[in-house]
Amino acid sequence: MSKEGSVSRGTSPVVVPEVPQSSADTPIARAAEAAIGVRGIGDREPWPRPSRCRIMTIANQKGGVGKTTTAVNLAASLAQHGARVLVVDLDPQGNASTALDVEHHVGVPSVYNVLVDDRPLAEIVRPAGEMPGLYCAPATIDLAGAEIELVPVVARELRLARALRAYDTSHLDYVFVDCPPSLGLLTLNALVAAEEVLLPIQCEYYALEGVQQLLNTAELVRVNFNPGLHISTVLLTMYDGRTRLASDVADDVRAHFGSSVLHTIIPRSVRVSEAPSRGQSVITYDPGSSGAVAYVEAAREVAMQSAGAR
Repeated sequence: MSKEGSVSRGTSPVVVPEVPQSSADTPIARAAEAAIGVRGIGDREPWPRPSRCRIMTIANQKGGVGKTTTAVNLAASLAQHGARVLVVDLDPQGNASTALDVEHHVGVPSVYNVLVDDRPLAEIVRPAGEMPGLYCAPATIDLAGAEIELVPVVARELRLARALRAYDTSHLDYVFVDCPPSLGLLTLNALVAAEEVLLPIQCEYYALEGVQQLLNTAELVRVNFNPGLHISTVLLTMYDGRTRLASDVADDVRAHFGSSVLHTIIPRSVRVSEAPSRGQSVITYDPGSSGAVAYVEAAREVAMQSAGAR
């Protein structure tokens, strides 16, 4: 486990994992040690696995808060520690599919065909790159028209939920549904289909603006469609330790959401931004980077939730 640096304001510490240090204090040595720590599954105690598959929707109608980045890197971290994870890409931009190195050009069977054509989910799920235990249901640009095409369809809010119920999740530990930056029909389908909501919130001005609208939508879904839906996890992203604002926002989020907020936060990281262009998560692209180490720690906390403790 990495060392942690913390900034405490009041009773709400902000914990930022640091890149593990090596006795040979050189950049190469530090990166090598971090890579061993992240990749060496056999060298560390396995993380707990849930007793049944956890279906988690990653949602926030604000764009650029780290939804896709969180979905991809949490999934990769959990898979590297023995979990079996499916990422359902529900964003027409298909960024999660790109980061997981899964084809998603026009004509490829995708989530669009599942929602609009009732195609079985099992027919479109593909292995994600070369990482064992990680799978992706890709999105294509066709998905952009799905909300319009589904308007006249009966029970259009239940399309994804029905597809997941028909899919054999007994071989999976987690399903992450990556949502578009909106509260339209695609996100509504994701909320109806999931048991848990994972909410990424950036440590920037107006971080909580608009979140209440998502919470209201989630409550409507809970009352009308999905009684078990709840906000189980909040992840602070894009933390810049040089600013007082970042700590203030973190304090506000912790005060609002309490124990649902993960202790680990995700710092700003160039490597996190670069990784998708190589068809990789940052976990495999640069496992020694601050972003990779932070996402591994956040994934460990998610895994500990399965054991009833963090």
